[in-house]
Amino acid sequence: MAWLVGEINSRRPAWHLVGFLDDDEARHGTMLDGLAVLAGGESLPSLPDGTHVVCAVGDPQAKARVVERLRSRHFPFASLIHPSVHRSPSVQVGEGSVIMPGAALTVDIRLGDHVLVSPGCTVGHDTVVGHGASLMPGVHLAGRVNVGERVFLGMGAVVISGVTVGADVTVGAGAAVIRDLPPGVTAVGVPARVIRGG
Repeated sequence: MAWLVGEINSRRPAWHLVGFLDDDEARHGTMLDGLAVLAGGESLPSLPDGTHVVCAVGDPQAKARVVERLRSRHFPFASLIHPSVHRSPSVQVGEGSVIMPGAALTVDIRLGDHVLVSPGCTVGHDTVVGHGASLMPGVHLAGRVNVGERVFLGMGAVVISGVTVGADVTVGAGAAVIRDLPPGVTAVGVPARVIRGG
């Protein structure tokens, strides 16, 4: 599903939700939280001027496919940062990224494009989060962490200082990552151990 957001103020970006795009044809024409669910898939509608999209998909692989389809239609992307988020001015946020309520980002952090930072996450200094990564609620990244592209960090996962999590890694809920993880693996537990791939 993708969110459609309309611009409220063109001089200072602010957004309001105006509808949803969804591939599930059974949902087309229905309402969700008082907003219309529109077509998805190959029948994506044209967007009114000033409308942008945000891909609200947690699964990084599925999100990458949806983003590519939206990009091929030349839809503009918005980045959404909830007003309750604590962040330094030195935090860089890529296009299409979403930072949800209660997140805290310290200093010198780079979030790639289409990154999801869920409620209650903390991201420490000098951390880089790659394009398309998803941090589920309550994820905590210490300082100088490198998170690769399309990484999924399950709810409550922790990554200690200086650790690198390779691209396309899945980390299970509640896991504690205390050493580098190579690309493409699944790791779970405390401390996190690789159970698939690698």
